[in-house]
Amino acid sequence: MKTTDHVEYLLRQGKKPKELMALGFPKQVITRVRRRLKEEKAIQHAKVPKGGGGAKGHPKPLLTAGETGVLAEQKLAAVESELKELESRIALLEVTVTKSATLEDLNTRLDGTPALGLKQRFQCQCGASGFVALHVQCTKCRRETWWGWFPEQ
Repeated sequence: MKTTDHVEYLLRQGKKPKELMALGFPKQVITRVRRRLKEEKAIQHAKVPKGGGGAKGHPKPLLTAGETGVLAEQKLAAVESELKELESRIALLEVTVTKSATLEDLNTRLDGTPALGLKQRFQCQCGASGFVALHVQCTKCRRETWWGWFPEQ
C-alpha cells in the first residue's frame, strides 16, 4: 500500500495528523492528503446558490458524473507525474550520495599514497618526463626493489 493511500485510510478512520506524524508519516504527505480530502468533501457538500430555478430540497449538482470522472482522472495523472518526478529525484540523490561516498573513500585511500601524481609531475634534467621509479623496501622482510615507470628498451 502506498504511503498516501495509507495516510488517507487512517485519516478517514478518524486519526489525527499529529498521531500520523508520531507514527512516522511525513508531514508533507499528511498535509497533501488532508487538503485533497477537504476538497472532495467540499465538492460533495457544495451549496446551491439561492434563488435557483430548481425544485426545493433538491440541489442542482455542480458537476456531472462524467465531469467528476474527468476531474478525478486529471488529479490522478497530476499525482502520478509528481510521484514519478519525486522517484527520479530520489534515485538521483541515491546515486549522488553513493558516488560522493565512493569519492570520499577514494580520496581517503589516496591521501596516504606516497608520491601521488609523481609520474605526471616528474621531469628530468635530461628532458625525459614520466619515467620515474622509487626505491621501495618491504617494511616486514626488508627486501628492496624499484617500483615505477621505465622506458621501453
